[in-house]
Amino acid sequence: MKGKTSPVKILFTDLSDEELFAKMKQDNRRAFSELYKRYWQQLLDTAYRRLNSVEQAEELVQDLFVSLYLKRKEIEISSSLKAYLNTAIKYKILNEVRSAIVRSNYEKVALAELSYHPDASEQLNAKELQSEINRRLKLLPEKCREAFMLSREKNLSHKHIAEELGISVSTVEKHIGKALKVLRTDLREYQLDIILLITLLSDMARF
Repeated sequence: MKGKTSPVKILFTDLSDEELFAKMKQDNRRAFSELYKRYWQQLLDTAYRRLNSVEQAEELVQDLFVSLYLKRKEIEISSSLKAYLNTAIKYKILNEVRSAIVRSNYEKVALAELSYHPDASEQLNAKELQSEINRRLKLLPEKCREAFMLSREKNLSHKHIAEELGISVSTVEKHIGKALKVLRTDLREYQLDIILLITLLSDMARF
């Protein structure tokens, strides 16, 4: 009597990128895990060389792999998976660099405006608006409001806010940017620059 033939065990480390990607499309998480281990460090090094930040580089690579898995059934690769990943990380790096330039330019404008010394009538106007600003802030999502208040009231750096709230630095920047945008839009009728207004209220809070 012949014994049963044991099933052939697949070694995922021996499979090509194309074979792994095909299995991943069939919801095989071991295939995804192998691709992740195969390309994580290479993509991280690429992102770090341009961003000079381990945290930002890790976040971009993590986002790339999450997107790869979530869209696995839609993605069609014409060349190779390696080329696809390299192109995708370069686009993510470019977008991050562009965002950093926008943030940097915004901060330069903010610093210039903070050097402005308001007159008595503007201070009075700011005082009257304080309750309205507080009301608007309460409508913000919790994390967004917390990040904004830690930045404006306690003067914490983005890094310290990230540690305090258990989120990434880039998320802190997005929260603060969103809060400023909401306040600027909602208080547009008062014809007062939001950065100047926040500065006035911060000064008044110390009295």
